Amino acid sequence: MAVTFNKKDYYEIASKEDWKAFCDLVNSGQNAVDAKMTQDVDLGEDIAKVGTSNSPYGGTFDGQNHVLTVNWDAGSANDVAPFGRVKGATIKNLRTEGAIRSDGYYLGGLIDEAYGENTITGCVSNVNITSTTVSRWCGTGGLISYISTDGRVTINDCLVTGDINATTDEGQKGMGGFVYANNGTCTMNNCLYAGTNNGNNNASRTSTFTTNTSTSATLTLNNCHY
Repeated sequence: MAVTFNKKDYYEIASKEDWKAFCDLVNSGQNAVDAKMTQDVDLGEDIAKVGTSNSPYGGTFDGQNHVLTVNWDAGSANDVAPFGRVKGATIKNLRTEGAIRSDGYYLGGLIDEAYGENTITGCVSNVNITSTTVSRWCGTGGLISYISTDGRVTINDCLVTGDINATTDEGQKGMGGFVYANNGTCTMNNCLYAGTNNGNNNASRTSTFTTNTSTSATLTLNNCHY
């Protein structure tokens, strides 16, 4: 697919078609592309994720305070979020809205998996996430599902307002208001969790902000509230 950049060397996203083309560009290997949203975008039922295991997103994405809306029924798929995998990314000023539903697990309102150094600033996740998994915990995060052992994620001035609902007892044993599983380093500054979830408070993998699921993981909260 031929992609034309403007003179400012970033990709402009103003429609569903632009988002899909951006996904194709990143997922094909050009994963350090910077992008800016210039309009609200409604993806509807079309599932299109930025970043893969072979080509994680590592550019700067500026939502410019626009809204990305999803209404995704992912069937039995795991690893579902607008940004599938990031590594070395900056995502700022983006609002995600809508709903994600799956029989699987590892679901996120913004990001599925984070590796390396990443910064999330000024983002709002108002995505209602429903997991009907019966095999294990749902592994769902209001903002991010998973931070790897080499992951260093800084979250600044972010808000989560979406609801997380696991429909089974097993699913309710693992979810986080902001991040489900932190295996690396997570620092949160000036963040607010105002969503709801039905996580099992007695489960070791459920937390308001994030659960450290590695003995070497660290979480730092500065002026964060719920």
